[in-house]
Amino acid sequence: MEKAQGITWDLSALYSSDTDPKIEQDIETAQKLAQDFKQKYHGKISGSACDATLLLNALQDYENLLAHIYRPYAMASLLFSGDGRSDTYKAFIARVQELYTKINNTTLFFSLEIQKIEDEHLQKMLTDERLKPYSHHLHSLRLFTPYTLSEREEQLINHKNLTGKTAFVNLFNEFTSSFEWQFEIDGETKTMTESDLRQLVRSADAELRRRAKAALDGKYGENALIFTNIFGNLIRDHAGEMELRGYDSPIQPSYLRNDVPGEVVETMMRVTAEHYHLARSYYTIKARLLGVPRLAGSDLYAPIDTSETKIPFEQGKELVLDSFTAFSAEFGSIMQRAFDERWIDAEIRPGKRGGAFCHGILPSVHPYVLLNYVDNLDSVYTMAHELGHALHDVLSAEKQTLLTYHPPLVLAETASVFAEMLLTKKLLREETDQKRRIQIIASKLEDFFGTISRQTMYTYFELDAHLEGAKRRLSAEDFSRLWLKRRDEMYGDVVDFLPEEKWFWAVIPHFIHTRFYCYAYTFGALLVLALYDQYEKEGEPFVPKYRALLAAGDSDTPENLIRSMGMDFRDENFWRGGFRVISDLLDELQALV
Repeated sequence: MEKAQGITWDLSALYSSDTDPKIEQDIETAQKLAQDFKQKYHGKISGSACDATLLLNALQDYENLLAHIYRPYAMASLLFSGDGRSDTYKAFIARVQELYTKINNTTLFFSLEIQKIEDEHLQKMLTDERLKPYSHHLHSLRLFTPYTLSEREEQLINHKNLTGKTAFVNLFNEFTSSFEWQFEIDGETKTMTESDLRQLVRSADAELRRRAKAALDGKYGENALIFTNIFGNLIRDHAGEMELRGYDSPIQPSYLRNDVPGEVVETMMRVTAEHYHLARSYYTIKARLLGVPRLAGSDLYAPIDTSETKIPFEQGKELVLDSFTAFSAEFGSIMQRAFDERWIDAEIRPGKRGGAFCHGILPSVHPYVLLNYVDNLDSVYTMAHELGHALHDVLSAEKQTLLTYHPPLVLAETASVFAEMLLTKKLLREETDQKRRIQIIASKLEDFFGTISRQTMYTYFELDAHLEGAKRRLSAEDFSRLWLKRRDEMYGDVVDFLPEEKWFWAVIPHFIHTRFYCYAYTFGALLVLALYDQYEKEGEPFVPKYRALLAAGDSDTPENLIRSMGMDFRDENFWRGGFRVISDLLDELQALV
């Protein structure tokens, strides 16, 4: 089955199709529930007359109305991701976004009133066991109290976002999903998608890699006017909102959203930057393995094993399932469901969004996974990564409610990166060929440098762009200058980048979709290295503890959840420990070479 042809998801767990009458029923129900909710609870939550029973009922009613809008929102989002060219799906997602904003504005008072509850009164209510599952959610909401505006102001911001930042995000998605390249291979000009070109960037043919990378990044550069305006306007929008709310830094809301101290993230990033030299050492070794004096930017993901062993979808599926099952039979069984029940869309087709994601929707609905599978080892790792997310969602859904179901971003990458480690260890256990072992270790190191070092570099660039862009309008060359500065800090002089790679800042969707997301990858990967080290020391007794960590969802602070595993993320050595594992892998690779 080449490139997972025919592997598409079954969205019937949501609706039978985009014309299913249940969509309209859910939308109408959500709107009615929102109005009823406001009539029932407005002005009654923040005062001393509110007791535990009233607050519990309000929380449960709120979850119920959210569920009715989340379903059509997820359906629209998944359909649009599968075919971003469809005018029907464009209209569908625009409509549900508008409806969601209206519902959010109608119910906005609820979070604002929760923030106004007196501390002593809230603590008294939380002694009621029925509210314990919501304790952390209430705590998280109240972190934003100093930065929250009046109800009317918050409503105006939400309404403005429809034609502001939400519109720019939609433009980015719609514009990039329309991209096609006319690319010559073996004397024949072919029409290619972004996923096709990304596959060629990992080709064994150095010249083909170079041309593909130049074409990919170059197209973003050709359209720099569009991307400069999208990114620049999002930065200015964010800056204006930060000023209105009184934040000290553009990254501060993400610290609150993740419920992690800013100084912890800053320490993690500083320690990561101090270990950029490990990445440079690896890329120096890789240049030797490829037989070149120095890597080109298009060589960063070049295969070291030039035999280009193909791994069809079914073979990749078995590798991933076996790695999950070897760790836990239960985990393997859950992941088998993902294939049997068609949670996955993996084929490549025009109009489909590039990259990969896992979309968790509701505790009562299984997650959906988007892949662009291209029959190689990287695709297998991506499958393991996204199915790790799916496992996290399934376990969290067992006991968590809708408001405590989604893990915070800094823990959201835990199961995904851990799944990659399980796959790596399986491959190394079974592989005796020296060249293949080198390829496996190199692939894992590249993944770590991409997930840890590179994501930290992305975050530094994003912060630079927001700080400078808040003061003045940034040009395309300004963005490229900031990008090159941070990129060169990481890679030094060990990589010769192509001229077109100055535009790579425009390629990264995280800067558009979720501000300051990228450091969560670093956090998750370094946490996983610590967890996996613990697993190798403890063996089987580790499994139930790890399961409990995933099942906890967002029911407690990241600090408490990590502490439950016997770790302290305020200790700088916690972060340094991950780099010791990476250094050991690098030494093993050096020995094999």
